[in-house]
Amino acid sequence: MTVDGWGTASNMDSSKAPLRGTLVIGAATDVGLAERLRPVRQSAETGHAPDPAAPAASELQAPERLAIDYGNAFELADRSAKALKALDANEPMMWKALRAQGIFRGSGPAPKVAFLYPGQGSQYANMLRPLHAAEPIVANTFAEADSIMAPLLGKPLSEFLFVDDTDPTALARAEEDLLRTDVTQAGVLTVNLALTRLLAEYGIRPDFTVGHSLGEYGALVAAGSLSFTDALQIVSFKAPELRHLVMNGAGKMVAVLAPLEEVERLLKAARGYVVIANINSNHQAVIGGARGAVQKAMDLFLQAGYDAVPLPVTHAFHTALVNSLCQPLRRTLERIRLTPPRVPTVSSVDGQFYATGTEALPRMIDTLERHVASPVEFVKALHALYAAGARVFVEVGPKKALQGFADDVLGQQPDVVSLFTNHPKLGDFVSFNHALCGMYAAGLGSTKVEGVHLEALPTPRSIVPAAAEAAAGSPAAQ
Repeated sequence: MTVDGWGTASNMDSSKAPLRGTLVIGAATDVGLAERLRPVRQSAETGHAPDPAAPAASELQAPERLAIDYGNAFELADRSAKALKALDANEPMMWKALRAQGIFRGSGPAPKVAFLYPGQGSQYANMLRPLHAAEPIVANTFAEADSIMAPLLGKPLSEFLFVDDTDPTALARAEEDLLRTDVTQAGVLTVNLALTRLLAEYGIRPDFTVGHSLGEYGALVAAGSLSFTDALQIVSFKAPELRHLVMNGAGKMVAVLAPLEEVERLLKAARGYVVIANINSNHQAVIGGARGAVQKAMDLFLQAGYDAVPLPVTHAFHTALVNSLCQPLRRTLERIRLTPPRVPTVSSVDGQFYATGTEALPRMIDTLERHVASPVEFVKALHALYAAGARVFVEVGPKKALQGFADDVLGQQPDVVSLFTNHPKLGDFVSFNHALCGMYAAGLGSTKVEGVHLEALPTPRSIVPAAAEAAAGSPAAQ
């Protein structure tokens, strides 16, 4: 049985332990936190560390909170010492630097959380394979995708994504397969939803969602607007109206690390069709267009001293080169079951919340029709989420491009925390547990009270999109 596309309800009645060691302590004051942490450090120095367990309600609801990820007693001792030093210094920038080591600090009432969904360009071979082996909800999500995609791809989706990582030939083949738009987009969407469902098992659901390009569909699935099946059909270009428009390649996309005004200035000197396709952050954009023109523009940026990196995509999405997809996409959207979001959702087409009233559906279809060939306005979307009250921004998908964008755009706000849930360099378990610690420190998540499981956030159906109504009136490229 599924719950609003979030997965099985099997774990809704019991607290779920984190994947790794997770120390969560609360107190009334900073001094109280330090007093509780010192004996933990002393015990860890002797080789003792608590087994993974869900945090107690009293810890998450305390005025001051601390959460530390660890794999063994040695790590817990080291990180506890660093946290004690930061508590003594009372310097906010120290806490921000410690986040990379899985050490998080939080205060006050639990804030609102926004889930950020990445798109094509974030993919990598074997993404989520360890979690697939360890977590039934993740395995079940991939099994669902396999059953939908196998008739369309010729074999299960997971067979394209999961290979022997000690076999260079198999890895090279997987990376080549991940250049296929139908494989990549279905794969990234599946990872996005698997992580969404896994977070739900820890009692963490979003107050808002937003997607970057392809991630728009992940955001809408999580918000209850679109079924996983229909979303897979659309993003893999296998809906009947879209199938004949799959191209061998149309254009090129390049991520540029430069201020937007510099991107605009240098593009004026470029010849041929090349435009800004993604406005991702204050210091990163993506250009797209005809291959030759994009390559020449890329050379201009490199000559000017800016980093410019080609993206692993086969099409110049969010440019006029894919205008031919708009009308067939609209016909697909009119055919499937699409409903207004149950969770307030911002569109990266214009940085506005999707409407939720009686006229919402036609406006949604108009927005999604424009989505494929319009620039991604991710900076506007992040500002809209902050204005609506979001303070914790969690990238729910592979790698951490969107976490970086959120940190660049909103990181100067002292009350903002940006997190990512998956990255191959850290590994599935560590990166996911870091995100859990960040959310536990913020006061979010499942709790245990005398063995009773409590939900800290409502289910998608019960969230009232009042913020959407009020607000309405990587380089991840696609």
